[in-house]
Amino acid sequence: MKWGTTKYEPRKDLLKDSGILYHSIGEAGVEYWRSWMLSQEFQVMEGHMGDFWCQATSGIDIRSYPAEGDKISSVADPTQAFRPFQSGGDNFCLRSANFETPDNGWTTLELITFEGKSLHIVNGQVVMILENSRYKNDKGEQVPLVEGKIQLQSEAAEVFYKDIKIKSITEIPKVYEGLFN
Repeated sequence: MKWGTTKYEPRKDLLKDSGILYHSIGEAGVEYWRSWMLSQEFQVMEGHMGDFWCQATSGIDIRSYPAEGDKISSVADPTQAFRPFQSGGDNFCLRSANFETPDNGWTTLELITFEGKSLHIVNGQVVMILENSRYKNDKGEQVPLVEGKIQLQSEAAEVFYKDIKIKSITEIPKVYEGLFN
């Protein structure tokens, strides 16, 4: 992906923002902006490539340090235990480090997801390890969220994607298996 130059209201004076929403199910317009489907979000934002957001009633567990109130956000870290994230609670996690290509060069994003486990990868670097993808249904029950559509989100900033590839897998690639142990 690569950023364009044009920004629109309400983000004219804010960072450029986009996202890859995965495991998207149901009707569009169920989250806070009334635009997207219930899903998990791989954040695509200037300086925030690979962050995570819950959309609507989605939830997931992330290897991360806990937030400290509203002062410090949760931060992904492969050495930490999995912690729950759910809309209505802790619903955002910062990526482990910034691997975005400097000077607005093309940044390679990779999302690997299989049976409720996900990896957010930026320029070949794992920035977040996630598992137990789920959502809360109308009865308040936790239901696995392991398949669905892919949405490319845009929040009033020009963004370009190229060479998009979707590949079916039958397991998490061996090189990454240990990240979930």
